[in-house]
Amino acid sequence: MALKELEDYPWFPALLRKYQMEFIGTMVSRLRLYDKVVEMISSDLNRNGQTNIQDLCSGSGYPAIFVHNNLNKTVTTTLTDKYPQDVEATADLYYEPIAIDLTTLEISTHKYYTMYNAFHHFDTQDQKALIQKVIDKNGHLLIVEIMQPSFWNAILVTLASTIGLFVLCPLIKPFEWKRIFFTYVLPINLLTVLIDGYISILKSKSKKSYIQWVKTHFEQSEMIKVTEHFTFPSYIITIKV
Repeated sequence: MALKELEDYPWFPALLRKYQMEFIGTMVSRLRLYDKVVEMISSDLNRNGQTNIQDLCSGSGYPAIFVHNNLNKTVTTTLTDKYPQDVEATADLYYEPIAIDLTTLEISTHKYYTMYNAFHHFDTQDQKALIQKVIDKNGHLLIVEIMQPSFWNAILVTLASTIGLFVLCPLIKPFEWKRIFFTYVLPINLLTVLIDGYISILKSKSKKSYIQWVKTHFEQSEMIKVTEHFTFPSYIITIKV
């Protein structure tokens, strides 16, 4: 059986899934881990003349919202997920309320696709299928991963899922007393975040591994660019098609 995060199981409580995604989204937004991603997307949109972004596996939506709000141009961003969340819509940003299954996604050349910290959730077959569909349709996709299989990342996950969660919990919006209870009184939220963090590390890849993976699985490997960017306190990896 393939290793899966707790949040990927249908039986996992929706409330805990929501709290976990909102914590991770809040953390990466406050640390501004995606500042360099904003620069990359802005450059790509200017070059391609695109104004429509579709975010895949959006979760809480916070990473895509952070990018959307920091782009120095007018774009429309649509958030999508297998487990859609309730996010306040605006004229140029909304969350698609219908569940979107990545395996049946139809790629449009009129959209710029993004995926933040979710690629490692899928098995190799689904990962390959997504990228191949984008290549076949001459589409555009930017995948961002904040995890790598290293001891340093294990330390960061431990600190973030314990001290980080204790500090950020009251600041996560919308404020909920249930979140406080399941973090400080009965710390189930802390435990599940920590477990899924460790599983994510085990399923993640380094830049070198991704480059080799691309060369092994794609005839048009030259169309896929894997890059590593330093963003304190660690590195993020981008895979751009």
